[in-house]
Amino acid sequence: MTLDEKIAQMAQIDINTMIRDDGNGGKELDPDAVEEWIGRKGVGSVLNVVIGGFWTAPQYRQAVIDIQKVAKQYRRPPVIWGIDTVHGANYIRGAVVTPQAINLAATFNRTAAYQAGKLGSRDTRAGGMPWLFSPLLGLSLESRWGRVYETFGEDPLLVGEMASAMIHGIQEPTGVGIPSRAAACGKHFVGYSQSHNGHDRSPSAIPRRHLYQYYVPPWITAISKAKVMTIMESYVEYDGVPNVANHEALVYLLRNRLGFKGMLVTDYREIKNLEEWHHVAKNYQDAVQKTLAHGSVDMNMVPADYDEFQKGIQEGIASHILTEDRITVSADRIINLKQDLGMYDEEVTMDDDNLPLVGTDVDDVYATVVQSIVLAKNNNATLPLNTTRGGTTDRIKVLVTGPTSSSRIYSTGGWTGEWQGVPIEAEDKWFSYGNSLLEAFQLESSMDVTFRCGVDILGDNCEDKNVSTSLWNEAEDEVRDWMGIGQDTESIQRAAEAGSVADVIVVALGEEPYAEKPADIRSLDLPAGQYSLVKQLRDSAPQVKIVLVFYGGRPRLLRPVIESVDAVLIGFLPGPSAARAVVDIVTGRVNPSGRLPITYPSFDDGGGVPYFRAVSDQCTLGEGLLPHWQYGPCEVQWPFGHGLSFTEFEYSQFRATGGIDRDLNLSIIVKNSGDRAGAETVMFFTFDDFRPTTPEYKRLRAFEKVFLHPGEETTVELTVPLDSLRFVGSSDDSHYVIDPSMTSWVGVGHDTDCRYAREKDSELCIHLVAQNPRATYSGACEAACNVWRESNCSIVFGMVADRCVDMCFDDGRYLSKEDGGDHEGWGWNYVKCIESVVYGFQESGSKDQCWQMTSLCRDIFHTSSLYESGSSWRHDRSSFQQQGVPEANYVALVIGLVASAVVFVLMRGGWGSFKRQRREPGNAELEFMAVNTQEVPA
Repeated sequence: MTLDEKIAQMAQIDINTMIRDDGNGGKELDPDAVEEWIGRKGVGSVLNVVIGGFWTAPQYRQAVIDIQKVAKQYRRPPVIWGIDTVHGANYIRGAVVTPQAINLAATFNRTAAYQAGKLGSRDTRAGGMPWLFSPLLGLSLESRWGRVYETFGEDPLLVGEMASAMIHGIQEPTGVGIPSRAAACGKHFVGYSQSHNGHDRSPSAIPRRHLYQYYVPPWITAISKAKVMTIMESYVEYDGVPNVANHEALVYLLRNRLGFKGMLVTDYREIKNLEEWHHVAKNYQDAVQKTLAHGSVDMNMVPADYDEFQKGIQEGIASHILTEDRITVSADRIINLKQDLGMYDEEVTMDDDNLPLVGTDVDDVYATVVQSIVLAKNNNATLPLNTTRGGTTDRIKVLVTGPTSSSRIYSTGGWTGEWQGVPIEAEDKWFSYGNSLLEAFQLESSMDVTFRCGVDILGDNCEDKNVSTSLWNEAEDEVRDWMGIGQDTESIQRAAEAGSVADVIVVALGEEPYAEKPADIRSLDLPAGQYSLVKQLRDSAPQVKIVLVFYGGRPRLLRPVIESVDAVLIGFLPGPSAARAVVDIVTGRVNPSGRLPITYPSFDDGGGVPYFRAVSDQCTLGEGLLPHWQYGPCEVQWPFGHGLSFTEFEYSQFRATGGIDRDLNLSIIVKNSGDRAGAETVMFFTFDDFRPTTPEYKRLRAFEKVFLHPGEETTVELTVPLDSLRFVGSSDDSHYVIDPSMTSWVGVGHDTDCRYAREKDSELCIHLVAQNPRATYSGACEAACNVWRESNCSIVFGMVADRCVDMCFDDGRYLSKEDGGDHEGWGWNYVKCIESVVYGFQESGSKDQCWQMTSLCRDIFHTSSLYESGSSWRHDRSSFQQQGVPEANYVALVIGLVASAVVFVLMRGGWGSFKRQRREPGNAELEFMAVNTQEVPA
């Protein structure tokens, strides 16, 4: 390929640059634009939904066929189309959407995420597109952020496991249809979700230690376990450097330490944003050159300024800021992706086995929807409702009210139909199934349903239009209209009047659909009118049961009204089938099993969020001698993992072994002691008593969801690898260590507190102590020995794993002062040096790099007393030297050359990746425990 052809492969153009009106109110592909972009310019990728098109799978597929035809005519590589398939094929009209990611996380069911990925992949491939911009691997630690609902919650383990399951579902070769395989795209690397003020695209505020402790582990899972094929960088700045041109994030961390070899794409227009948003580049050409010189981006979502992108690369090469080799590396990754997806071998036609399947999965997806709804409050067993009114056959009177009760758009959210969600006027055009909460209750033969809007989504006055539910209601409304009354009355008052004669009130609150930056808010409070509605309903009907349903993409505060209602269902964004699931739970046909994947806050200050906050993160309790002199854990509305059921589960015979210096093995017997079948999520947490860095209050270490019939019991046995228990140490802010001298507790159950409530939870808490703790421990020794082992250089020097560590600990000969030794040897600078050598020379394919590790960093084995400070020399040789290893004075001459080569490669960002192998138990394939979602008798 020529240089210009390689550059064209690195460009991704918005499909809407090739779309025109079709003359009938619709959209169609513009052949002239396709020939210009794909044919003459040779652009290798397109993205996005057809704005305003509401296209079906056949329409997208035909567009793909037409684009590939032009590419073939001009002898171009196949064009790859990427699209934001984030909850099912949410941009393809007629497809069944799955619940948003926050709901999938609430199921705590890996199978649900896997099936969601598989369905989204199938329907997107039915549209001819093989690249899904999903899943999102950020942690939801800032409740105000507008993309909370796109995450799998706040916990690193949960996010990593659910994202990994979805990636497997997306990328699984099916053998059915063409394209027969799709690529997932993990996003957004890295730290995007931790906006310092909750506003989208504001700078991330993450200490480096926390970045590695919490944000990186899900990416380790996605890359090493799920083998994600592509990754998208993020809009934000980390530590003042925009991610798109961040060497530490995209080269050192992503490519080297995490070993990602796949294709990296920018977020929308992000290279241009270096000039216009971040202001770190003087012009677009400068932005292009900074991105490619400092980072490892392969493809640029241009999305329209291709000529300027091409010019920036050409000028960068001419001025020696870039090399053509750097461009070749990215072009190769893009071509390899297309080859891995079979795009060179498979021809897309309109004859495809997947097309008839689009839209056929409503009932299958419902099984996930109903698991994702959380019963957060249920005073005095308000739910399930008794629909017989004391044994009579009279229908119970139900008032349905609230701003999110009469439309499907509020339960589905953004990234549906269009970027900001389906417009209210297009609801019936877009949704082919499902119903509103009002419509779902109307279908219940045991209920006499009345509707009042209460307030609109902004908390303002609204009109009760076209929602009458009986002849009596219609007659009443007609008389009111004829008399000129009713609609002039405040809508809250109309709802309160109707509620005063009801048996049950269902009030649905929440948010409008949104996505990304337009979702910014300044407070977690709902509009005041929504709170006023609930309070007036309670005041007018003090004896009536009130059930609150919340639909929204983030946890808006319910504290002002929580005492006014009897039951609360947190729905988040389950999709068009949400109402069916809510009614099935309310009536008792289904037993709820959803659990909160986030901590639900009580206040705006973020206190208590996330649940794994530092033990030192406390609030004043307002008690004691003076109201602000006593401290303790911050009050939250509901903790992480909270969720109620209509049955009871008992835990017994809890067993735990290991956990400090070896794998943690866990076992518990779970019994359904109630009279209803149900699903229970078994969660295991650790509580570190102390460690070199401030411990979290607790950390989720393992979970499993099981379904049990009444009286049935099962044994849940799980193993937590020792590597998963490591933490980022105090002497270095990026490496994972474990301290065998520490002690810890492990507990089972989301509300078990093994830190301060051990007596109460004594049967659910077990103390963990290392079997053979070392008197001294050095994370640097262990990390250095791991690098030697992984590089195979330990074999050259005759060091097996234990022997290397023992040598480092031997009389403190190499142990650094920061780790309790007498010298400056084997410290973290040494670790990072030998890692850099390994990263740099792994790409070169060198078969003999061991001498380079010793000579460049320190001839540690040859001259054992050459410490990092370089202050002393001793010529006694360690017992690990072998014949043929050069003397220090011979290799000294090459140190400068080696260092220069490494620095050159580092600066150019063009090296490959060295994957740090981590010990993974078992095989790489996911093992799922499917959850039975059958209906249970009321």
